[in-house]
Amino acid sequence: MNDTTPHDTAVHDTAAHDTTAHDTAAANADGRVAGPERLADLAAIRDLVVSYGFAVDDRDWVRWRALYTDDATLDYTHSGGIAGSVDEVAAWMPGATSIFVWSLHSVLTHEIRFTGADTATGRVHLFNRNGVEWDGAMELLDVGGLYQDEYRRVDGAWRFTRRVEHSHYITGGGLAAVVRELAATTAPDKRPPIG
Repeated sequence: MNDTTPHDTAVHDTAAHDTTAHDTAAANADGRVAGPERLADLAAIRDLVVSYGFAVDDRDWVRWRALYTDDATLDYTHSGGIAGSVDEVAAWMPGATSIFVWSLHSVLTHEIRFTGADTATGRVHLFNRNGVEWDGAMELLDVGGLYQDEYRRVDGAWRFTRRVEHSHYITGGGLAAVVRELAATTAPDKRPPIG
């Protein structure tokens, strides 16, 4: 008689990266204890998301680009930016962030759901505080919202394959008002960020 419970089977199968629907669902159950291999995957994906923030804050565009697969897509239209391939956005980022004297990207409340042995989706709350000189004075520009991500393991490392930023609010001084107006035009199908 096999005394292995479905929970034990799911944990072991998930750890071995079995892609059956039952095992993927079991690994995604809220509060379920994952096996050691899947715990390592969770830690690696969380590290990827934190690395994104530091790469942007450090203006390290080589590091930033390395966090994505070659076929990745990004969408920053809800914060007044662009949508495109990773290479298109990589070419745009240095100029788009050059207005900021400094930035502090923070991520919180990260939910990860595995969709296969080497794929996952994620939702993560974001808070991005920026220092900017605008109209001759220093001011803050704060962005709060949600990233919707897709991840894939490539050569033993987790990478972004898709990132969409949903900005719920953009607050601060004069630049914040300009960015909110821009976001209303670059993402007309979404509710504009409040401020």
